[in-house]
Amino acid sequence: MTVTADLHGFRLERLRALPVLGGSLGEYRHESGARLLHVAAPDESSTLSVSFRTPPLSDAGHPHVLEHLVLMGSRRFPARDAFQAWQRWQLLDYLNASTTRDWTAFTASGTVPEDLLGTLEFLLDATFHPLLEDGAFRQEAWRAQPDGTLGGVILNEMSGAYAHPARRLREATGAALFPDSAYAWASGGTPQALPDLSVEDVRAYHARYYVPANLTVFAYGSLPLGEVTRRVSEVLRDLPRGVAAPFPVPVSTGRSELTVTHPGSAQTLACWALPAGLSPLEVQGLNVLGLALLGHPDAPLHRAARALGGTLADGSGLHADTAQPVLAAGVAADVEESVLMEALLDVLRAPLAPEDVRAALGRYTLSALDTQHHGFPYGVQLSFDVLGAAHHGHDPLPQALAGAAQALQALPDLPGFLGDLARRLLVENPHRSVVCLRVAPDPTPRVVTPAGAASVASSGASVTAARLAARPLAERVRLPDAPLLHATEVLGVPVQAAQVPGSLTQFSLSRDLPADTALLGWLPAYLHLLGRSPLGRTMTREVQALGATWSVNADTTHDPLDPARVTLSVTLNVRGLSERVPDVTARLGQEWAVLSPVPANARQLLRDRAAQLRTLRPTQAAPLGMLRAALAVNPGFMVREACDGTLGHDLLDAAAAHPALEDALAALHAALWSRTHLRGVVVADRPAGTLPDVLSPLLVGLPLEASGTLSPLSAAPTWPELPGSAALAWPTVPFAHPDAPAFTVLGRALQDALHAPVRAQGGAYAVTVRALPEAGVLLAVSARDPHPERTLDVFGAATSYLGELRGETLEAARLGAVRQVLPLRSRAMLARQAALDAQFGFTAHRAAFLDGLLTVTPEDLARVLARLAAQAAPDLGAVAAPVSSSAFALGAS
Repeated sequence: MTVTADLHGFRLERLRALPVLGGSLGEYRHESGARLLHVAAPDESSTLSVSFRTPPLSDAGHPHVLEHLVLMGSRRFPARDAFQAWQRWQLLDYLNASTTRDWTAFTASGTVPEDLLGTLEFLLDATFHPLLEDGAFRQEAWRAQPDGTLGGVILNEMSGAYAHPARRLREATGAALFPDSAYAWASGGTPQALPDLSVEDVRAYHARYYVPANLTVFAYGSLPLGEVTRRVSEVLRDLPRGVAAPFPVPVSTGRSELTVTHPGSAQTLACWALPAGLSPLEVQGLNVLGLALLGHPDAPLHRAARALGGTLADGSGLHADTAQPVLAAGVAADVEESVLMEALLDVLRAPLAPEDVRAALGRYTLSALDTQHHGFPYGVQLSFDVLGAAHHGHDPLPQALAGAAQALQALPDLPGFLGDLARRLLVENPHRSVVCLRVAPDPTPRVVTPAGAASVASSGASVTAARLAARPLAERVRLPDAPLLHATEVLGVPVQAAQVPGSLTQFSLSRDLPADTALLGWLPAYLHLLGRSPLGRTMTREVQALGATWSVNADTTHDPLDPARVTLSVTLNVRGLSERVPDVTARLGQEWAVLSPVPANARQLLRDRAAQLRTLRPTQAAPLGMLRAALAVNPGFMVREACDGTLGHDLLDAAAAHPALEDALAALHAALWSRTHLRGVVVADRPAGTLPDVLSPLLVGLPLEASGTLSPLSAAPTWPELPGSAALAWPTVPFAHPDAPAFTVLGRALQDALHAPVRAQGGAYAVTVRALPEAGVLLAVSARDPHPERTLDVFGAATSYLGELRGETLEAARLGAVRQVLPLRSRAMLARQAALDAQFGFTAHRAAFLDGLLTVTPEDLARVLARLAAQAAPDLGAVAAPVSSSAFALGAS
């Protein structure tokens, strides 16, 4: 490998191989003090991140507010909506900003090098030269409203975040374990303290921390390193060096107990701060230890929580978002701190079961070797691991990619090694706390006099200022190569197979069901209980020990000619190390039809799950509202509502109360997994003709036909209100209709047009407008919205906010539509999608639809816009209130 030691002022300090990626990690230092971490890898999907160490100074949210404001206009890109405008013009798979406990990152990922390098320039200008306008601060952070209440995007965001008990527990864990440190404060800001922050505070914070000496740039993939360093150096050249923020100082003691409140959840969580200076092997051993203790529903700490009268507490697990890792475990119940601690210490003192250790090591090994993109860029995931270590003063080398799994496997006594870690770092570690979450109402929101109300008017800078010259869209988009599928049959089951390079094999077995089947009502209960059953617990241990994972899920596919016709599919997914997959399928075949799919405490588990989902409704209002609005215009969404919506909560309660629960679930399991009517997809690094052989050991263990009967399960929907979100749905056209691409482009144009008016009128944290072309629906939804009624007014008049849909506006909307329908996927996922397209009749229409996206004309948009504007209110699905109160019952299959 040829290495350039000096690149535009960046000097190479260290270079190390990353065998798993077929690349290397290079650490560079600029003469200004800035740091560059470069992961070279033969991946066409590259990632760039600009990051700063940003310790919070109080609960007022300095880092979080600054994260928002730097993206709202800068020296080169002065528009208030610069970030949204930039997104419209770049063909990226990911562009976002993140405020962690003590560092902030602005990250982009994509497969078009010119767009990604241009985005690096945009992010550097935004972070080093932001406008930090008063009006932007009042819009994003907080402001007094005419009625005397407080508004603001971040204020609303954090109010929504703190509605989730997990957020309160996690913040309290930092305050308990690391008092008098930056981790004692909420970096995102609390709703109570945010109004103490001023725009002058934010400007001073920016001047202190957004300086070259405090900058770390991360680059991953196959981008030319010289181009990255040149563009960064040009920005740093004339800037004052500044001073890097100090690394976190190790803390050795904390508070023994801390009580915080939540209006609807009582939980008790024990947490340990692990000491600084652990060896790489110890750090990776802790990852395996965490999986052994918590990695599946029958793991030791899960069992301890059940014995204490509840499920595992939110926030349980091994966390690396602080400089000293934290292990936490507890119970979602109000218990005495001493009782919880003694129960946990009993688990930690006990020898680890070899089967739990094997399962944990197998799962860890799989995660270390799985570098594919599963709907999310791998480089972005890797950036958080590398940057988290770097900003905490640790070695940024990802040990998982440097042979740590092999080193752990080579230990003569891994259970003993992990048991010694548990003893030294947990049982004998006095740096521990117990956080008690107790039920109590939140403080009354602050009210100010109306005289304090202030304008949030924009500076009026041109939105198009954010656009750099770019090639035409048709030249920038590369449609994915269609994978070659090999159709065959294994023991009577039709299988589509594809050969994809890599060390992983992925396969699935699915059964398609009619939407009105009696099986549907029972599915929410079955899916929740299966992993907690004797079958699920045994399979999880054994399959993970072989370096694989499994899951069962339900999904729906709309008909390309009639989106109201829906096929429900229940699928077993398995992903694992290729050389061990035959062992995995053999284990599944031996046990899948023999062990019980129903846990002994099934009824209580269902009641607990229903109660938990109701507690979390305020944090899930946006997806729940979007689903309910879609249902109002397309009855096919009733299937999805039964599985994922509030109706699913009611079905869980109905199942828990049903006298024949155990028999019904056993019959459902038998009906789902008999070989008749199953179909398979296999993706692996083997010749296509031999791929289906991996299924034989599993299929031979399944019965040929279903047995038993299953009665329908009925539930009366409660249709609860969904505070904090507004949703509106418009019916469009079937996927095969020539206008489907134009509706998809129109959805992206509306997304761009409605972002500003929704934030200005209602103060919602986010708004999403998206066409679902396969489902024949166009949806608009807001999240963390304090005034959903105002947002619904904006949605109802959506077409009036659109400008002229031609020229640059049309090009931006088409680009956004392409990003939506062509997300970054691994080759395995592309092959699976091709098989599903063939199964459900989309193949004949997919190419025409994609071509239509690139060639949508202003006349096409005018036609579909007129159709949308002509729809009367009764034809729409608007959700700020329940849809209906009719009973829901599923007929017999």
